[in-house]
Amino acid sequence: MSKDQLRQQAIERRASIEGADRALWDQLIFERAHKHRAFQIAPCVHVYRSRPDEVQTMPFIEYALGIGKQVFVPITPESGSDLMHCRVSWRTRWQEGRFGILEPVADSAEDLVGSDHFDVTTAVIVPMVAFDRTCHRLGYGKGYYDRFLASSRATPIGIAYQCQLVPSVEHQPHDVVMAAVATQECWYRP
Repeated sequence: MSKDQLRQQAIERRASIEGADRALWDQLIFERAHKHRAFQIAPCVHVYRSRPDEVQTMPFIEYALGIGKQVFVPITPESGSDLMHCRVSWRTRWQEGRFGILEPVADSAEDLVGSDHFDVTTAVIVPMVAFDRTCHRLGYGKGYYDRFLASSRATPIGIAYQCQLVPSVEHQPHDVVMAAVATQECWYRP
């Protein structure tokens, strides 16, 4: 099966989750993932803003801000191939970005950093369309997170619904494996 077919099937399974199940599963995934040691000890975390059919990520942002961590959220550039990263706070204003996802509005140039800002002390909550038992992920196909994770030394933690698990994700030697993937049912580790 091609990556595009695998991606489409996983997106369809994820979209078919009932609302009540989704709300409960989001809470279970948050409870599991935010307790990962890398997330707990990181002074700085990077969390994407989720689409409506993805695991909701605002609880991660709010929790991290609430306990005093630096929190960064990606901004997808209008042109170019690399994500921008914006420091957020309780006062951050949000606007719809390139793919219809809410993104932070930078209050100053100091709030924007490059991927090299994130080192081994940073935990990154990573979006995914599908994943396998060895923690290889399939993204949306634009390569933004592949490039970001390859250029930083941060600890990548995937979050997904159990229905996004697939038998195998085709991967290349340069692909970054997740340190772990949390679902509503369990942890997966490479």
